[in-house]
Amino acid sequence: MRRLLTLGPDNEPLWVRLYVHRVSDTWAAMIVADEAMPEPVSLTGTAFFGEAPQEVEEQAKTHVGLREPFN
Repeated sequence: MRRLLTLGPDNEPLWVRLYVHRVSDTWAAMIVADEAMPEPVSLTGTAFFGEAPQEVEEQAKTHVGLREPFN
């Protein structure tokens, strides 16, 4: 899990959490609200899918406008 700072819909600073985990034969990255913690096997928020954890993490970070990992 990583915590990211991005801009919300009203251009206000918004903290979100990025979770990356395996789902069956693929990897998923989920962006969820900072206060939300998804169940270990659930998909929620905005999700991205791919063949490698780095691939889905990069997709998610690009979606929120980030290029480097934050914690």
